[in-house]
Amino acid sequence: MTRNVVFVSIFDLTRVFYEISLGLTEAGHRVFWITTDPYWTGWLIEQGIRREDILPLIYTRGDFLDDDSREALGAQIVRAESIAGLTAAKALLMDQFVAAKNPPHVDQYVCLYYRDIKRFLIENKITHLFAEATNLNDLVAYIVCRELGIACLAPGRLRFPADRFVFFKGYLQQHLHPRPEADRQFSGQRLIEEFAAHLPRPHFFAYYSRMPVITPGGLKRSLTNRIRQKALFRRPNLTHHDITGRIRLMLKRILNSFYARHIRRYHRLEWIRDRIAFYPLHVQPEASIDVLGAHVSDQLELIKNIRRALPFDTTLVIKEHPNFLGMKSLSFFRALRRISGVKLLHHDVSNFDIYRRAAIVFTVSGTSGLEAGLLGIPVVTFSPMYYGSLSAVRYCSDLTQLQPLVSEILHGFDRDLAADAAAIEAMMSASYEAFWSTPTHYPRVMDPENIVRLRNAFLAALEIDTPAPVPASDPAAIQPSSSPDHDRP
Repeated sequence: MTRNVVFVSIFDLTRVFYEISLGLTEAGHRVFWITTDPYWTGWLIEQGIRREDILPLIYTRGDFLDDDSREALGAQIVRAESIAGLTAAKALLMDQFVAAKNPPHVDQYVCLYYRDIKRFLIENKITHLFAEATNLNDLVAYIVCRELGIACLAPGRLRFPADRFVFFKGYLQQHLHPRPEADRQFSGQRLIEEFAAHLPRPHFFAYYSRMPVITPGGLKRSLTNRIRQKALFRRPNLTHHDITGRIRLMLKRILNSFYARHIRRYHRLEWIRDRIAFYPLHVQPEASIDVLGAHVSDQLELIKNIRRALPFDTTLVIKEHPNFLGMKSLSFFRALRRISGVKLLHHDVSNFDIYRRAAIVFTVSGTSGLEAGLLGIPVVTFSPMYYGSLSAVRYCSDLTQLQPLVSEILHGFDRDLAADAAAIEAMMSASYEAFWSTPTHYPRVMDPENIVRLRNAFLAALEIDTPAPVPASDPAAIQPSSSPDHDRP
């Protein structure tokens, strides 16, 4: 069956999506695009994509709606929110870049995103939308997809084993989109044993651990990109720092990371005689906490809640993500030191060394939860995760219930190896042999063999769950864009 598919462009990942789209087109499917900056709009046109097959979400003040139009769209958005289970206000707060910029008339962008995405999906009879659930436009697209009954899938990694590719349903990483024919060649017990024997680090760790905070090449690329995107000093853009913002971010990371490496005092793991609980800090801003854990995205407050839930004889140890030093302010760590029973370990301490001592591990959605779960160490996540079927993993949706949950785990946890093996096999059966990342960080994602695997995975995903028919559009409800050519490069 022919599908009408839309890819939501996100920086350099657009190149990977484009290579995949060629395979979908060859198979008879129609492909459309949503972009958020003039550069990638122009790049797609240079590849031969028709302008009418691209929706550019790029606006100026001249595109803003009058009060009556905005009020009418607001009523539609409220109805869509009730269907999607996600509010536009929550989506705004999930996008930390937009929240930090806090541009005036930000509600105009929400209305314009909603109006134009909805019209585009209806007019082109879209059946599937592929996007990384990261930015405001991705999350508004999800709301629209739920309203219209369109499949919204987020490509991602299984994390272990490293070269396994999956689709998540919607913006959370709770449910895996199944394969039409499940891959059942794997033994869950053997995979658990291999993990325990080799303790593999996440594939991204090796790349980022070698990457300095700033490089001349990186600075040159940043400046070049902003010149060609005409975004040097254009603050209204919701997907890019202007150059002054970029410089401030780099200087902050340089100073903070120097302090973290050479000045800050750390506790040592061997000094702690109490029972240990472990919370590895999330990189922030990052979708893993700001989107997946929106209700607990204030990590300092979350740490206080975890500390309150732990017994008196348990020390909560914290460790910064070693690949992204300098992202958090010095004041964050000063406040952390003032919390009784909380100790900050050096960022180079191995997570696996901490797991050996840990009675329980806390994470919002991190790989540490999967690692600890595979090792049979009790885990509490604050976002519902696809690896939540492991016997050691529990999800806490209500912080007022964290203390009784922790008490139950510490006093009565028994691992179920058979259930864990079955859980791993279920995850593997929904995954594909392919590597997923951005070409900037991992050029091997563009290897011809890997692209073929990814194309096959996307083609397989289109065979599952025929979406509900797209409702007929209401011309009065979907207002035409006042400036259809405002993205022209």
